[in-house]
Amino acid sequence: MTSRRRSWVLASAVLLVGGLSACAGSTTSGSEPAASTSAAPALAPSSWLLATYLGEDGAQVTAVPGTDGAPLAFAADGTFSGSTGCNRISGTFSQEGSGLTMAPGPMTMMGCPPELAVQEAALVAALPTVASFTVDGTLSLQDADGATVLTYKPGLVGLPKTSWTATGVNNGKEAVVSTAATGSITMVFGDDGTVAGTGGCNNYTGTYAPTPDGGLTFGPIAATARACADPDVDATEQAFFAALPKVTSYRLDGLQLTLLDATDATQVSLVYAD
Repeated sequence: MTSRRRSWVLASAVLLVGGLSACAGSTTSGSEPAASTSAAPALAPSSWLLATYLGEDGAQVTAVPGTDGAPLAFAADGTFSGSTGCNRISGTFSQEGSGLTMAPGPMTMMGCPPELAVQEAALVAALPTVASFTVDGTLSLQDADGATVLTYKPGLVGLPKTSWTATGVNNGKEAVVSTAATGSITMVFGDDGTVAGTGGCNNYTGTYAPTPDGGLTFGPIAATARACADPDVDATEQAFFAALPKVTSYRLDGLQLTLLDATDATQVSLVYAD
């Protein structure tokens, strides 16, 4: 055998032994399966309502939701929006597995009642410290040390099986107004496509049809014909009944529902009742 032939055989043997060793090292027995990790759920799109925040003493404090529930919504474009229970917040977020960073952006600066001001200060301070999250019925946001700084409960995701009280009605003159009679207007959405409630004086029933893209239409509304003694109640009720056929879409924002027409003008605004 020539020297070149012996070198080729030796090199082939070395490669063969190395390949067998590598294969042997990568095998696992049937009783020892390879470890696996469960992927964290995608946060977008999702909607949540503030449950607790971290107090100055390091304990979790039950949230004061205000009228909107202090919502937090994650959108597919990497933005978040919501409320402190008083002022509106927004920003961007980045998720990588269970890792999460949040960069707050523009925020309104309305004056808040004392207990909401305390909550707002804690929430605003907590958001930039978020480093990870867990979801187990509720959403828990943790800082880099693993301490929970905020918790959220699931928000409303649709109209069926919800009840609402009106906070404003379009008067037909391009203005959404609220009077003493407005709070008497109610809407109850059934899970069978029916809607019912009171216009403040007369009871009504009808149908509704929401679509996944935020579309919403109401069928003909049937109401009782009782005469309303209070002119303000009568005018508010008539404006409400006139607004419903104009609705083409809706917006859910925490515990607030806005019914919109084709130009995105508000026809009726409502707050969650049950």
